[in-house]
Parts: sequence; C-alpha cells; structure tokens
Amino acid sequence: MKLGSETPSPTELTIITNLCCLDWEFKTTHTGYYTHRCHPYSAKYIPQIPNLLISNFTKRNDLVLDNFVGSGTTLVESKLLGRKAIGVDINPLACLISKVKTTIIEKSSRDQISEFLVSLRNDILHLRRSITVSSFKEKILDMDDPFPKALHNNIPKWYHENVIHELLTIKSKIDTIENKDVKDFLLVAFSSILRNVSNATSGYGNLMINKNAPTKNKVYEKFSRAVTYMLQSTSEFSLAATKSDISVVNQDSRRLQFINDETIDFICTHPPYMAAVPYAEYQKLSLWWLGYCQDKLEKSLIGGRRSRDDTPERYFDDMGVSLTEMKRVLRKEKYCCITIGNPVYHGKTWMLNDFIKKDAKKIGFKLLKEIRRGKYHSTMGKMKEEFIIVFKNE
Repeated sequence: MKLGSETPSPTELTIITNLCCLDWEFKTTHTGYYTHRCHPYSAKYIPQIPNLLISNFTKRNDLVLDNFVGSGTTLVESKLLGRKAIGVDINPLACLISKVKTTIIEKSSRDQISEFLVSLRNDILHLRRSITVSSFKEKILDMDDPFPKALHNNIPKWYHENVIHELLTIKSKIDTIENKDVKDFLLVAFSSILRNVSNATSGYGNLMINKNAPTKNKVYEKFSRAVTYMLQSTSEFSLAATKSDISVVNQDSRRLQFINDETIDFICTHPPYMAAVPYAEYQKLSLWWLGYCQDKLEKSLIGGRRSRDDTPERYFDDMGVSLTEMKRVLRKEKYCCITIGNPVYHGKTWMLNDFIKKDAKKIGFKLLKEIRRGKYHSTMGKMKEEFIIVFKNE
C-alpha cells in the first residue's frame, strides 16, 4: 500500500490507518450474494470492495455516485448499507441490469412473474408440437419487425433454428407486459441466457461464432431457471435492503450536467479498462435483442473502437474529462475511490493507475492512499492485480 505524496492531516492518518487494517484480498469470501449474480457482466469488481469503501467513507443517507455503474455492484451495496446512490452509464443494457438488481420486487409483481412463466410454458409446449421449417420462415417474413434489420440477417448465424423459435416466443410475450418493473425483470432474465444458448464460442470476449456448434435445447427451461434464480435473489435482497433511494441514469460520465456542483458525498467507481475489455462486442446479442444499437454504443464508450491506433490517447483524454466532472460534483473535503487495473494492449502494459493519479492531482484531487490487491479475487483473469486509489477533494 502506498501513501499519497502530500503530508496527511491527523484525520487523514486515521483513515489511512483504518484502510491498512482491512483485509482487501477476501480469500475465502463469497462474492455472488443477493442480486450480484443476476446477469453476467465483463470485468465487474467484487462487491466487498465498494462495501468496505462505502462503510468507511460515508454515513447513513449520504449520497454515493458511481459514474461507471456497469452491472450495479456499487448501487446494490449502497442500498444494503442505507446510502442513497446515483448510477450513471452510457450503456443502456448496464442501466437496465443495474435498475433491476436494485429494485424491490413486491409480492404482486412476483406473483405476476410466476404466472407469466406458467403461461409461457404452455406457449412453448404448443410451439414445440407445432412448429415447422416452413412456418418458421413465414413467421420471420410476416412479423412486425420488432428488431433491427441487421439482426434478422444474423439470427441464423447466431442461433440454431429451434433456439430462434423459442427466443422469439419468449421475447414477444415479454413485450406484452405493461408493468415496467416486471417487464424489465424478465428482460434481464432473457438477456442473461442469450449468449449461453447461442452458437458463440465460449472463452472469447468478442462474438466468435462456432459454425459447428452443437444444437442447444431447452431454451425455455434455461430462461425459467434464470427467472427463478432472480426471483429468489431479489426476494432475499428485498428483505436485507434499506429504503434508500437509488437512481440509474443512462448518460455519459463525461457530461454530468444533471448533477449539481458539490452535491455528492462520495464517489465509488470502477472505470473501463481502456481497450482490454470488448464491452459492446461481448454484449452484442443482448443489445440487439433488446433493441439497442451496438455500433452506436461502441463509438461512444470510453476506450471504444479498440482497433483504432489512437485508442490510448482517446481513452486518456476522455478519462481526464470524466475526472474533472467527478471533482465538480463531489463536495469539498469528501472522498473519491477509483478501482482500476492495468491492461495489456498491443503488447504493452498500460499503467492506468499512474495515469489516474497524475491526472487527478493535476485537477486538484489529493492522493491519500493506493491499495494494491488481487492475489485471490481479481477483476479479470488477465490482470492479476488491481488498485484502489483514494482521493480527497480539497
């Protein structure tokens, strides 16, 4: 662990001492409790990190910001700890997942979801008895085009025919639901199985299609298991969660105009890893099925368009703008904690932690502490360590 270059005050020394006494490795800790495993998401950080940081740097009812919210890990922990929180992400799928993971599902909604599964099962059984190749082709031609044209062209590459039948049936039925919380819940469950039932080769972040992929069966059963697991997880979360307000905003972390100056009590975030993680590509199937544009997202992501030669320069420029916005919205004498790893890109290890420390200091943040961790639970397998960087807004 490294101290900041400035001489810490007595209060800051207490904070640093407390941080040094904590176990940041979490060797035997379970990381998938409550709603944290409701949807796969690339390179998310383990919940114990924001839990410890929020517990140590805030008090009940403080307002926490995660301006790279991802799958909502910080928001889940904030609601469990009784802190209000705002999650911001430019990725609409990330916002949907985060919203569902932090929403209390009432009994009436749980009952509606259970009834939906029973009704859907009847539809699927009827489909399995009656569907033919010719009727499938007619269905594709006659449908009201709920998806982008590009998806129509790629569906036969991504999925076997029987899988397409069942996915269309599930998605069409979800689209008829009027209750937004129920609909969003089912969309996240639907999204969570899309890659698993596809012809994508496992082990790759981008969408590598296996032309000889074995036939996937029991799509409805996998969806039903996902829904059942989410119902159990959200029910347990609802019992443990506080009534603190959580909001999720689909916006750009470089432009936080909707947040007033000096209104945030604590920032706890986990920025993207430059070009190391193909976020939009990994989520391509979900983005298309849910009606979002992958190409648009790829162009707007910090560190997106990974094949361009200027990717590092664009990443550093964009992160600099994001840091400036973070400093603007954070109250004076309050703290900002950033968790980051150092990726390998074009054969070179990029020291993102050093860049963030340098750029943050340039705009007026005070570096208090850098914690190096990841021996047991790292964010990504290829990055065996990560850094929790603690700043103070003076």
